[in-house]
Amino acid sequence: MKIIYLTDIHDGLNGLKNIFLHTSADIYILSGDIIYKAFFSTDRIIDFCTCQEELDKLAKKEGNDRNPYDFATYVIRYPNKFSEETQFMCGQYRYLFNKASKTMKEKYVLIYQLVQKYAKSPCYFLPGNYDIDLQYTDLLDLDLHRKVIHFGGLKFAGYGGAPIVTSGIPEKLAVKFHEYNKSGKFYSEPEDFFRDEEPDIVLIHNPAYGYLDKIPRYGNIGSLGIRRYLDDHNPSLVLSGHVHEDLGILKKNNTVFFNPSNFGPVESIFGFQEGGFYGEIYLEEKKVVNVNLMRIQGNIVTDLIRTNTSEAQITCEFENPNSPVSFESFLRQ
Repeated sequence: MKIIYLTDIHDGLNGLKNIFLHTSADIYILSGDIIYKAFFSTDRIIDFCTCQEELDKLAKKEGNDRNPYDFATYVIRYPNKFSEETQFMCGQYRYLFNKASKTMKEKYVLIYQLVQKYAKSPCYFLPGNYDIDLQYTDLLDLDLHRKVIHFGGLKFAGYGGAPIVTSGIPEKLAVKFHEYNKSGKFYSEPEDFFRDEEPDIVLIHNPAYGYLDKIPRYGNIGSLGIRRYLDDHNPSLVLSGHVHEDLGILKKNNTVFFNPSNFGPVESIFGFQEGGFYGEIYLEEKKVVNVNLMRIQGNIVTDLIRTNTSEAQITCEFENPNSPVSFESFLRQ
C-alpha cells in the first residue's frame, strides 16, 4: 500500500490540486491546518483578531470563563452592565465571527470540489488548530477527527486539533483538543480514544510529547496523553504535523514516526516557510518498509530523501544533493 501524507496545508489549494494531478497513491491523508486565514482581507483579519483578543481579556477581567463569542452574547443580552464601547465591540465581533465562519465554510466547499474533480483515490482530512470542526463543513464525510476507517487491511484512527487557542479563527467552532489537568487529575480524550480503538496507524495533528514536537527556544510541546498511549502500544505508523520546524522520521519499538513539515506556505516567528513538503509511505501488510520525503513546487515533484524502514534501524536509500534537508538532520533518534 502507498500512502501520500501531507500536513499543514495552510490554504495551499493550488499545491493540493497539483498533488492530485502529479502523484498517485492508494490513499491520501491530508492533515490540518487545512485553512490558514478566516478572511481574504488583511484589515478584516486584524479587526477580528483585535476584537477577539480584547473580549478574551475583558471576560477574564470579569472573572468569566466564557469564550469571546459567548461573552459578546452575554454583554448584548445584559447591556446595562457594560459600557457602550464594550457593547459596540461585542456587536462588531459577532458580525465578524459570522463573516469568518461563512468564509471558512466556503473554502471547505472549494476543497471538497477539488477532491471530487481531481483525486483518483480515497482522501481523508484531519483538522488542525487553524480549522473549524469539519462536522460543520462539506468535508464532513471525509473527516478523520475522533473517527476510524478500515482501508487495505489496516485500521486508521485520527484525532485533530491542538491544545492551543488560535487567534483569528472562530473559536466557538474550532476543534476541541480535550486534554487538561483539573483538580490535580490529568484527563486526555485523545489517549482514551486511541486506547479504545488501538489502530494500526495513528493520525494526529498535534504530536505526542517527545516525538517530533520540539519548537526552537520553547522545547517539547506535544501531547502527554498520546505519549502515554504510545508508551504502552506499538502501532505501525504515527503521522503528525503542527510543528513545522521538527520535521523528520524516527523509529521506536517498531513504530515509525513521521512529520514531513508544512505543505502550504506560512509566515511564522521563525520567518517565511515556503513548504511544498509531503511524504510517500509504503507498507507491506502492517509493516512500514519505506518513507520518502518529497516536495512539489508548481507542477515539479522532487524526490528529496528515500529511507528504508523495514529493519530495526532506518537507513537512507537516496539523498538528493540539492535537498534543503539532509538525511542526517531528517533522521531522529
